[in-house]
Amino acid sequence: MSAARELSNLAVLVVDCQTTGATPVLGAVLELGWCVARASTPELEQAQAHWLTLSGDHSVSRHIRRLTGFDERRLVGALAPEAAWQRLRMSLPSAPMPTVIHFATFELRFLRDFAARFEPQRPFPFDAVCVHAIACRLYPELPRRSLRALAGYLGHGLDLARRSLGHVEATAFIWRKLCAELETRGVRHWEELGDWLREAPRSARPKKRRYPIATSRYRELPDSPGVYRFVRSNGDVLYVGKAASLKQRVKSHFSAASTREHTVEMLTQVSDVLVTLTPTALEAAVLENESIKALRPPYNLQLTAYDREAWFATRGFDSASTSPDDVYRIGPLPSKLSLSPLAALMSLASGAPSTRSLRARAVATAERWAPDEAVFGAGFDELVRAQLAAGASPALSARRNVLGVAKRLVSSRLVAKLLEEAPRDDALSDTAPNGEAELGAAELELRAPASWDPERVTRHLERALAQAYQLLRRAQWLLLLHDCAIVYREPGSDRARQLIIASGDLVEASDFGVERAIIAPERPRWRTARVAFDRAKYDRLRVLSSELKRVRRDGGNLAVYVAPARPLGERVLAGIFGYI
Repeated sequence: MSAARELSNLAVLVVDCQTTGATPVLGAVLELGWCVARASTPELEQAQAHWLTLSGDHSVSRHIRRLTGFDERRLVGALAPEAAWQRLRMSLPSAPMPTVIHFATFELRFLRDFAARFEPQRPFPFDAVCVHAIACRLYPELPRRSLRALAGYLGHGLDLARRSLGHVEATAFIWRKLCAELETRGVRHWEELGDWLREAPRSARPKKRRYPIATSRYRELPDSPGVYRFVRSNGDVLYVGKAASLKQRVKSHFSAASTREHTVEMLTQVSDVLVTLTPTALEAAVLENESIKALRPPYNLQLTAYDREAWFATRGFDSASTSPDDVYRIGPLPSKLSLSPLAALMSLASGAPSTRSLRARAVATAERWAPDEAVFGAGFDELVRAQLAAGASPALSARRNVLGVAKRLVSSRLVAKLLEEAPRDDALSDTAPNGEAELGAAELELRAPASWDPERVTRHLERALAQAYQLLRRAQWLLLLHDCAIVYREPGSDRARQLIIASGDLVEASDFGVERAIIAPERPRWRTARVAFDRAKYDRLRVLSSELKRVRRDGGNLAVYVAPARPLGERVLAGIFGYI
């Protein structure tokens, strides 16, 4: 065989398509990327990717937009599909060109469609092999062999956004690794690879998942609280988690029968676990938050804030700013829309016209999904009747009545169940402390049912009100935590710890004994303080708040000092933790 066809020296085309559908009949190519690569060198030739224009009958779904980061601004300078095809053809030094594609079956559908449309008289210019098919035979026990899982397993980081150039680079990296493995199997030439793929049976995947990390690595971890970090073979941190018992928590990741694709994909890439011990589970949670902010691991989504601001609302909850002042004094809040349902309900209760915008904000959904006026009115009237029966006074102001309704809803078991069922957007189940929804109620963008009815409207109103009120009460509590001293004892422990919080930062954490004096930071009057918050400070104090609530709920001891020798009373703490 010619040396030019040896896998180690062979120039191959690497191609990736991002599309709006699974086939050319159902979708179009949104982005097309390619390069020329060789197994013997990491350098890529002619690496490029281009957004493609779409015909009028093609739209980009919300799901595809989220996966690819697409918006209409991407189409500025986009290539027409035929121009992209011609540019790709110019990259081929020969035809048919040896071509490497991760899921070849998928991409070839669109490439063949382009060839049939733009060069119907010429032979198809690609001699393609499927990387996934090769990996299925080389690594039959690997739980996942998707592009991201396989690249990570072999030591290449790939961003979660599905972009063609990143996928091309990852596929070329995988190709180099696979060629080295194939050579150990006696497959050294392109023709031999085709024969090997046809002849080598695809092994059945084991019934029980076998992850690459040695089980001894996590079974030997200490039975102590701390923070753990899953890392790839190249040292990239994939995920940061907290644990009351590092041994049990990390073990549970690999023993649980998770069906979540992101979870299995991540665990496929884990080559080691690194740990940091902490004195308590509470301090592990605080360290986890700080580590996620610093490292931004790709599989921690909940605490990796995209909005870097915290917000402050007006007294009427109808607008918000990132800078607190005498007008914007209600906060901190996680979103400028956090209290939007309260503002909408106050307007409606004051007799404002039931516009589509008000109805949407009241039920915390997108305007295009808002219930119609008649159905919304019936659901709203039912909410009013129920609350009047529960003691609301028609003589009170709209603001006081709406806040009173929200307060009662938070303490009702029915709405507590609705809050637990609210959608979450974290990658793994333990990313959000105590299951709290991080976004404001009006940003949850709850999808409307197939059809609204008054009962559904009432239920959505109750949930939106309760969530907004929780964020309002949490804001007051976070201002208290901004400068304070905390003495706590974890449930079942005889070890007391003291935390000093100054300007929203944890400045001291130490063992506490009866001989030690409580030193609370100097602070302005908290009700009138104008304290600036960014998202990092907001998340830090929110995580701390969740852990303090857990300590108290599970039978531990807790005292919060906002001034020396003056802890908050039991009734104050009960009122705070009853509503946040």
